[in-house]
Amino acid sequence: MVFTIFLFIFGLCKITIKNTNQTDFSKRYMSIITLTTDLGIKDHYIAIVKGEIHKQIADINIVDISNEISKFDIQEAAFVFKNSFQHFPDGTVHIIGVNDELTNKTQHIAIEINNQFVIGADNGIFSLIFDKTFPNKIVQLNIPLDSNVLTFAIKDIFIKAACHLARGGTLEMIGTPLSDFQQKAASLQAVTNRDSIRGVVMHIDSYGNATTNINKDTFNRIGMNREFDILYGRESERITKIREKYKEEPAGEKLAIFSTNGYLEIAMNQGKANELLGLHHYDIIRIEFK
Repeated sequence: MVFTIFLFIFGLCKITIKNTNQTDFSKRYMSIITLTTDLGIKDHYIAIVKGEIHKQIADINIVDISNEISKFDIQEAAFVFKNSFQHFPDGTVHIIGVNDELTNKTQHIAIEINNQFVIGADNGIFSLIFDKTFPNKIVQLNIPLDSNVLTFAIKDIFIKAACHLARGGTLEMIGTPLSDFQQKAASLQAVTNRDSIRGVVMHIDSYGNATTNINKDTFNRIGMNREFDILYGRESERITKIREKYKEEPAGEKLAIFSTNGYLEIAMNQGKANELLGLHHYDIIRIEFK
């Protein structure tokens, strides 16, 4: 009888401990820091960044939006980031590390927009990302340096700012308020007239699909259900239909499709469109309506 009572009490203790642990775990601070960089994955740089973040917040969630942005290419970085950040929850802190060296003309800033934070260099990239919605707050970062050497801005500046914000700190504590950010002359938007749309290849993914800056709304507005030719590369290369699925074309055949982010994509069913069709970053893509 005594042994039975002991087992019963022990069982209750186990349940209580288990439930307490689950409750405590749910209350733990689990914010998100994302990375959009041109550091690549071959070298040790991205490992340094993640290690330094974990040194400050051990249980932080680090999400790689992309570390394979073309070197110094803020337009590609803006395109990739712009189509990703809105899918993250409130409180997420984003680090953009592309062409981020501190100069007299390029300062480091942090912004707040839609309950998220973005940290990066004021090199024109923010005007490409936020061309329709303006941030709630912008500050120029004034975080003290550990040394006089500043060659790794993500590690030396951005991580400190990101971890401060991830812990619940404010922008005002790490920066001086600004009214605007540096404007980039080149836009990510396609050029249109009554009978045509002119865009460029903005991103080539690991499948070889070439995503353009031509969105579905623009296509429908200009096209008005007319027939069309999508022209790229050599003048003889053209596509006359837009598919809803890749497999609507036989394997190895080219196609056009609007991807999940709403932008026109030149692709190939089970093939690398960029290699087989000779597509590259910033190649011109034209749509001519009849």
